Amino acid sequence: MTRDEPQTYSFEQAGEALGVTVAEIRSYVEEGLVSPHEGGDEEAVLTRIDMRRLWSAVTLHRDLGINLPGVAAVLRLREQFEQVRRDLETLVEIVERELGPDAWDRLWPEGRPRPAANVSVEGVTDLTDAVPPAGEAAASDAEGEGRAEADDAPAEEGAST
Repeated sequence: MTRDEPQTYSFEQAGEALGVTVAEIRSYVEEGLVSPHEGGDEEAVLTRIDMRRLWSAVTLHRDLGINLPGVAAVLRLREQFEQVRRDLETLVEIVERELGPDAWDRLWPEGRPRPAANVSVEGVTDLTDAVPPAGEAAASDAEGEGRAEADDAPAEEGAST
């Protein structure tokens, strides 16, 4: 945050910053997409966090053409995704603390990579651990196909008897 950036924004300031009217901001508020706070002059104000959420709502609605109930659903799903990502990070920390830093090698001796929370609502941060090198991917695909065919064989035999 810069010194010039306010801690709170009036609807007028928010509208100017985001290129929308006060009436549009009120419709986002009525839809429950943002929840303004009481300012010092009993005027409703938006925090920087509210502004970020409002910016997402405006982008989804105005730029992508998603209706307001759809925007609400997208924002809700994004929040749920972030909660799951945080829970996964916590789980990884607990496993490593309780079982030791080599826990992933012991749990998956065939060399699977350590689970990584590398995707967030901000985008993909690093896929180097999540994507195996090209040679390894082809080998694991071939193994997977062999297992799938073996798994299908008993089902076919049982169906023909």
